[in-house]
Amino acid sequence: MLFNRTFHPDEANQAFTVGRLLETGHYTYRPDDHHGPTLYYAAAPLQKLFGHNSTQTLDGTLLRCTPLLFAVLALVFGFLSLKSLFCGHGKSTWRGPFPALAFVLLLASAPIFVFFATDFIQEMLLSAFLLGMLFTAVSYLKSLDGGEDGKRLLKPGSWMLLFGVSAGLAFATKETSVLSFAAAAVALAPFGRSLLGQVRTKDRPFVFFGFGLTVVLLFSSFGQDFDGVYNAFIRAPLAYFGRANGDSSASTGAAWHVHPWWMYAKWMFLTGKTWSLSSLLMLTTVGFLSALKMGRFHPLFSFALRYTLVLFAIYSLIPYKTPWCALQIAVGLALAAAGACQALAEDFSRRTALRGFSFVICLWVLGLATLQVLCSAKMLRDPDSREIPYNYAAAHPEVRELAACVHTALSAKNAPTAFAAVALPACDTWPFPWYNRAHEHQTGYWTDFEALKQVAASGAKPAVVIVPMTEGHLVQPLFPHLKHTKRYFIRPGVRARIFW
Repeated sequence: MLFNRTFHPDEANQAFTVGRLLETGHYTYRPDDHHGPTLYYAAAPLQKLFGHNSTQTLDGTLLRCTPLLFAVLALVFGFLSLKSLFCGHGKSTWRGPFPALAFVLLLASAPIFVFFATDFIQEMLLSAFLLGMLFTAVSYLKSLDGGEDGKRLLKPGSWMLLFGVSAGLAFATKETSVLSFAAAAVALAPFGRSLLGQVRTKDRPFVFFGFGLTVVLLFSSFGQDFDGVYNAFIRAPLAYFGRANGDSSASTGAAWHVHPWWMYAKWMFLTGKTWSLSSLLMLTTVGFLSALKMGRFHPLFSFALRYTLVLFAIYSLIPYKTPWCALQIAVGLALAAAGACQALAEDFSRRTALRGFSFVICLWVLGLATLQVLCSAKMLRDPDSREIPYNYAAAHPEVRELAACVHTALSAKNAPTAFAAVALPACDTWPFPWYNRAHEHQTGYWTDFEALKQVAASGAKPAVVIVPMTEGHLVQPLFPHLKHTKRYFIRPGVRARIFW
């Protein structure tokens, strides 16, 4: 199961931030080290509900349930948006719910969506809030007409307020949301005047109020630290500009993530049939050709195509690349695939000879979804497999054994003064602290061997010492009381040596 996958270094780092929030009730936004606060504020209540109030007692499964809940929310927002947009479009209303169902089936079964649905990072929350923006925008336009059947759930101004809140939540989740905003703006450009003309002047302030209030509340830790708001709008753009260009001074390890412009195409479409989204791309392409031949595109299909292409281009042009960013492109592609289903169904209904074969589109979607489910099942059987392209910059499963060895050694000492000394490069330390969190207050962390020399010079005698393999021969001359040693992988190709 994906819940049993070894914690990624980023997941472990995020988990500790949740722990500090639970312990202190305060979050300090640091754009050079963390994203926005939404993930932490979303995860903390779930931990409290089950009695976990500190870093040491955090539950990893519950942490990963947080993005899973937002994955469900993303699917709900997408379904309701498409159902509302397509319902009654064309000559038969069956095409209303069908594109919406196609979206849910194709996205929910996609391996990239399944993987990141249980990955404790910001991406799934960002997807949910971006689809929330789509849902509230569609609901606003519908409410201007009185809603379906003359009924409306909320007044237009309320939907605009919720649109602003959704945008604020997206921005407070991850700063790269501005790339999605930019892609959406470009995709909406052809509808520019007509679309803006539908937004009533008196409703527009609600967007800015909802966005501003949400951003200020979250980045200020609900009024406790207004420096966070300054950091979000001033320091964060500078930090992310440096990170986007692979500047390690702007973000630790940023240079590792510099890849060629075609890397997203490789991760999404050229990683073998098991993980590829080529089936969605093929369906979208066929639907595009069908709509092009008919000479008519549904506005959502047109928007989704442009949005996905522009977002793909933006991410491809940025040197800094990670597979999880591809999730936002995949969501756009799923929206486009849903629009393609509607276009194909309409094309079939227009041609007498094919009118009775609309069910073929249903079979095609079901077939693609089934294929993706089988691919995702392979991932579930071995979630730590290096074959999975989304297992990027991941830890080695042996890091759990390393933490278990530390636990055994410290427990055997049965002394309150016993401590472990860990001297690993910063890029290789995580996720060890997560698996060692039960001994957080008995462990000292350093990033170079010189610090261990100072520990030895002070006369301290650690019960456990962990160093990189290349420095293992230097430990016992410093700490001759350590008689046992073992080696463990902490990352693929990177081993650490433990002494106790």
